[in-house]
Amino acid sequence: MTRTNNVVARLDGVTLRYPGGYAIDSVSLAIPASCMVGLIGPDGVGKSSLLALIAGARKIQEGEIVVLDGDMRSASHRQSVCPRIAYMPQGLGKNLYPTLSVFENVDFFGRLFGQLRAEREHRITDLLDSTGLASFADRPVLKLSGGMKQKLGLCCALIHDPDLLILDEPTTGVDPLSRNQFWELIERIRERRSNMSVVVATAYMEEAERFDWLVVMDEGKVLATGSPAEIRRQTKTSTLESAFIALLPVQKRCGHKELVVPPRVRPSGEAVIAIEAHGLTRRFGDFVAVDHVNFRIERGEIFGFLGSNGCGKTTTMKMLTGLLPASEGNCALFGRPVDAGNIETRRRVGYMSQGFSLYGELTVRQNLVLHARLFHLPAMEIEPRVREMLQRFDLEQVHNSLPASLPLGIRQRLSLAGNR
Repeated sequence: MTRTNNVVARLDGVTLRYPGGYAIDSVSLAIPASCMVGLIGPDGVGKSSLLALIAGARKIQEGEIVVLDGDMRSASHRQSVCPRIAYMPQGLGKNLYPTLSVFENVDFFGRLFGQLRAEREHRITDLLDSTGLASFADRPVLKLSGGMKQKLGLCCALIHDPDLLILDEPTTGVDPLSRNQFWELIERIRERRSNMSVVVATAYMEEAERFDWLVVMDEGKVLATGSPAEIRRQTKTSTLESAFIALLPVQKRCGHKELVVPPRVRPSGEAVIAIEAHGLTRRFGDFVAVDHVNFRIERGEIFGFLGSNGCGKTTTMKMLTGLLPASEGNCALFGRPVDAGNIETRRRVGYMSQGFSLYGELTVRQNLVLHARLFHLPAMEIEPRVREMLQRFDLEQVHNSLPASLPLGIRQRLSLAGNR
């Protein structure tokens, strides 16, 4: 393959097979250097697998991959190029150490890359200030919210100013303000290092609009490449979301309907209160995570908690579901007080946490069967219910797969199915 200075990575006939099918199907692609490149597409189309191959984190099965002017099949090239690549994998805090503090995690990565103390402290201060983590520098990672873990993971990936920065859905679960802080931070680093290349997988189409060049993917194949404007022009659409749908095969896009959520019609008569909170407060030492919160949620109502990462949304949910005791105040579920020590409270609630909360050593089907038994579903109802959940959440094709082998979005669907 031809190697040129204006290409950071070149793929030729790259194929990656799993037992259930193809993750990457004969992809040939030249990724331009010194720009922001976005891989876009829904969960399970091969974005993460492609990034892992480019980063050298996954073994090449078929085809050739050249990254930073070297063959990634070569062990010597992978070893020499490793310090020039930063790879942030998909998932909350996958590259972090839970028992270390925020500062200690970033400092550890700086030490790995041979930075002296003064340089590390300067870089850490800039990164933590830019991502809003400075006030949490001493907090252990295991006590961070999901979005804060994502921010910290990005800080660790950026500590050594890599030549190639690979980010696998870095802003999933991160609030809009923090997302902007992410990209502003990366742009500042790119201004200092104009030759740095950034390759990002994202499911946010509005986020992809700010990238220089895009790779549109579906079922392990590349559907189109080009700038956002070029892809919109090619498909004669006004948005990237519409462009992606237009690029799909006819059999996939013919059944597409725009999602419309109708306003809730409040039933007549006296409202039935499903959840109620009065003065709900939770302290962790001197830190007040939730401060005297009051609200009422009617039966049948979709009630949303909005706010930045770390503002107390998850802590509030844990108190409402009996997973965490309140420091002050009280809450009730269908008129009964919520008691964190009462297992009956938990049986009445389906709770889907930020992190993946099912069992990685069990298959998708086995996880659903286990949840049915934990919730004391009658034995005769378990198999029909599992079949229903597999169908409803489009999990039939992966029912024998282990969760770790599945994309994040499919794992989330499994978590939701397990709580149904």
